[in-house]
Amino acid sequence: MRGQAARCPACAALLPRTGGPLCASCLRRRPRFGVCVAAFDYAFPGDGLVQAYKRQGRLGLARALGLLMAGAWRRRGRAGAVVLVPVPASPAALRRRGFNPAAELAGVAAQGLGLPLRRQGLRRAGLRAPQRGRGRRARWRGLRGLFVADAALAGRDVLLVDDVVTTGATAHAAALALRRAGARCIGILAAARTPAPGWHNTP
Repeated sequence: MRGQAARCPACAALLPRTGGPLCASCLRRRPRFGVCVAAFDYAFPGDGLVQAYKRQGRLGLARALGLLMAGAWRRRGRAGAVVLVPVPASPAALRRRGFNPAAELAGVAAQGLGLPLRRQGLRRAGLRAPQRGRGRRARWRGLRGLFVADAALAGRDVLLVDDVVTTGATAHAAALALRRAGARCIGILAAARTPAPGWHNTP
């Protein structure tokens, strides 16, 4: 991620040099997913890698991206008995791509960190409209009650894994499902963090 720029400790959004401890979005609505750690910003050249991985089905890139994610988590000094759980893809995305990008990355990251993986730790509770292209508020409203967590995760510390964090709405909804099941979501690990527009993302 770009240099030593200040970042929101909750969602990893870029902060202005004179900014406060949280970005404007997290001041309005604090996410429930703990800390957000991403390997790089969703900008050139990293965005091209993610697009090739997801849209062109270049599964060979999963290893490179997953190891970058593992390194990012390790540099944050995060350790302990945590289990990695990927954010489940929608049925439409699975049909289109033939794989869940988050699950493949979670497998590589778990191996790189020496941590357990629960691929089916979360499932989708129903069909929802696609999130891509929707505004921040619409994303948050559209994800309420979307996920259900495995009851076997009760009492566990969970690290969510996704390919790209855009607004944090998906991770927030997944974290709420984990908490309802008795698990504790300590954070989300992603390949990339989208630099959303606004004062709180100005480098």
